[in-house]
Amino acid sequence: MTDLPPSLRNKLASQTAFGTFIKIARREIAEVIAAAGFHFAICDLEHSQITEQEASQVILAGIGCGLPTIVRVASLDPGLINRLLEAGAAGIQLPQVQTREQVTALCNAMKYPPEGSRSISLAQPAARYGAEPLTDYIRRANRELLMVGQLETRELELPLEDLIRGLDVIFIGILDMTLDMGVPGRFDDPQIVQRQREIENAARAAKVHMGIYADSPSRAAHAAAAGYRYIALSSDLGALASGTRSWLHQLRETSAAKA
Repeated sequence: MTDLPPSLRNKLASQTAFGTFIKIARREIAEVIAAAGFHFAICDLEHSQITEQEASQVILAGIGCGLPTIVRVASLDPGLINRLLEAGAAGIQLPQVQTREQVTALCNAMKYPPEGSRSISLAQPAARYGAEPLTDYIRRANRELLMVGQLETRELELPLEDLIRGLDVIFIGILDMTLDMGVPGRFDDPQIVQRQREIENAARAAKVHMGIYADSPSRAAHAAAAGYRYIALSSDLGALASGTRSWLHQLRETSAAKA
């Protein structure tokens, strides 16, 4: 049986981890991302056509090539979350987090008692089908699985430090935030910059890792320099679109030079 990939939690404790979103449910996508040297992937069930069954295949492909896979769900569905974690997901990313109640519900859905209320079965991949002793598996699952909450709206329960406490990563959904605050795409708008600094200060106070989406390598590098540890650089579709546009641009330039 294939060994589980290294804990993403351990990576975040010692270095900046770079990942990318998976929106195409193919084993080859996970393998290419792993071979490129990314530390993790986020299988996107919020903004893609990936089904639950396809997400499970992406997760298992990630396990096979040593790529921890977080799943971004569309909403808090404890049954779905449990099945994704049983398939071997390294954690769950929940969008539109606004209240402490949501954070508590995510914890309950992801952690086994006494830390949460997740139902248990050993007849599943993450438990290695019972090959791992029950208490060892429960301890490992509760310790290693990552809870990632996205803050991306104008309305957030205050104080922010209390809202995010207990999460492992707070992920700033910067594009959604600009949209919700009435300045779509304007990342340098003063109110966006102020809200981002407020979240960063709260994350440091609550000892929660900071995460963010970056649409370019330069933005990813800037985020890393600012102390972000969990950085999602574009997506498989973004890489495909960028690569094909670049090829055609080079082709046209080369053809024009030879004409």
